[in-house]
Amino acid sequence: MRRNVLETVLIACGIFGFMLALNHLMPIHRDDYDYSMIWKTGIHIASLGDVFDSAYRHYFLHGGRMLTVCALILFLWLGKGLFDIANALMFLALAVLLTMHARRDPFFWRAPGLLAAAGILLWLALPHFGEVAVWKSGSTVYLWSAVPAFLFLLPYNLGLRACADGRRPRVPGGPLSMFLLGICAGWSVENLAVTVVLAAAGVSFYIKKAYKTLPLWMPAGTLGALVGLIGLVAAPGNFARYGEQGTGKGILLHIGNQLAGQGEMALYLLPVLLILLTAWRLYRRACAGLPAGETVRPGIGTFVLIAALLLLVFSHMTSGFVAQTIRDAIVFHVMPPLGIDRPKTIRLFTNVMNGFEEAAIYWCTLLVFYARIKQTLGLSAASIRAAAARVPAAEALCAFPAARYALFLAVLAVCDNLVMLAAPTFPGRATFGAAAMFVTAALAVLHDPPVRTALRAPAARAICGAAALLLFASTAVPALLIMNETADADAVRVALIKEAAARGDAVVNLPPIEHTNRALRHVYYEDWYNGVTRDGAEEYYGVQEILVGGK
Repeated sequence: MRRNVLETVLIACGIFGFMLALNHLMPIHRDDYDYSMIWKTGIHIASLGDVFDSAYRHYFLHGGRMLTVCALILFLWLGKGLFDIANALMFLALAVLLTMHARRDPFFWRAPGLLAAAGILLWLALPHFGEVAVWKSGSTVYLWSAVPAFLFLLPYNLGLRACADGRRPRVPGGPLSMFLLGICAGWSVENLAVTVVLAAAGVSFYIKKAYKTLPLWMPAGTLGALVGLIGLVAAPGNFARYGEQGTGKGILLHIGNQLAGQGEMALYLLPVLLILLTAWRLYRRACAGLPAGETVRPGIGTFVLIAALLLLVFSHMTSGFVAQTIRDAIVFHVMPPLGIDRPKTIRLFTNVMNGFEEAAIYWCTLLVFYARIKQTLGLSAASIRAAAARVPAAEALCAFPAARYALFLAVLAVCDNLVMLAAPTFPGRATFGAAAMFVTAALAVLHDPPVRTALRAPAARAICGAAALLLFASTAVPALLIMNETADADAVRVALIKEAAARGDAVVNLPPIEHTNRALRHVYYEDWYNGVTRDGAEEYYGVQEILVGGK
């Protein structure tokens, strides 16, 4: 036990330290400038009263995320250093909460390996990581909403398990604490808030029906979450913003947004989905009573993957000829016949292809490790087909509670995204809550004895360890290097603006950012051509116009 606690402390310090480094390097950017001033007044936040005044104005003019906006404005006023610490702690808190949800008990320190897996999977699987977990305005909306939401749902999860074990569900503080926590969870971000209310209500109804009992804190928490949701969606600012963004957007566009958002989330979730698929095949094999097969030798598919990976690495380290060839083929031979060859479309597609090789290298690496773990566990195509023929999916689900729990979380995640059908836009960052639920599902099956035992075999453990280390290092190191370069470039820009403002210059010309690599979007920084950063910085620093490269 003492060893587990020590390992947990070391892992927690590692997660916190890494996130603190990223946050320290992340400069004030984009919307941060607007939120550093009393909303739509141009007056700098100078007191606690200004914080609440700005949040109040924001509620009526822009949107209903009152609690997260208050936190953002407060910490922008208190200073970047405190914000960096608070944001790193929030990420660590989310990793801890997902570990507790996966174990379905509060003793997360008993499974240090699971906490490490939570940190790595969140790093790899959260869409647009830099935007939702490091950038200040983005992290307070998504990360800081997810923490109270998952904290609020934890007593319901533990309550279900307590009832199944014949114990009475209890919670510290009783109904009042859950009512107040429910308000915080419901007054978060729109789709997650709806999911929180429905999940709390559903668990309360199920416990009442199945166990003929209902602790008062359960409906009290549900009521609090509903109050928070009403406060969130009823904000006058929501209607003003929806009117601007939703004009002329029919249901087909909403459905298209949904498909694009869910698809983008699936690309980020590839390591999580492969873990779930491997666990499912292990469950089916165990349920069928089939013995663990011998290690399978690599097939032609594995060698093709390795060859593709080597080609992509060589291209990425030289001229990028693979991405350039694919880009040119589509621009010159596919887009014109389809009538989608407008300059803006080509520019946006070119921007996507600039990061293609990096993403393809990551995906190929994942698939190579997946192929090797399958082969090591003896999950040949023949054994997979044999298990599927003997055991129907429903039977396997009935045999393994962790499989049912993971399926429930996956369905809940998809439903969390479906709430965004009502929104005029569905950016990838809005899948944060759903991605966190999928990560919890993967952690739950990794903690389950049938899967854990199979992966603890020396060869399987070596492959899993190598995969985790390589995938984390290959993304974390570039992210830190790029963030350091970005922080230096931004500091030069801010210094030039301050010098120009001190001289009374109306116009300041900034050099463009040379390095635009975003390390699989773990780095979030856009050049100041965009109106959000430029307009906010002009108002914040008191200059008339900011140009980038003379434009």
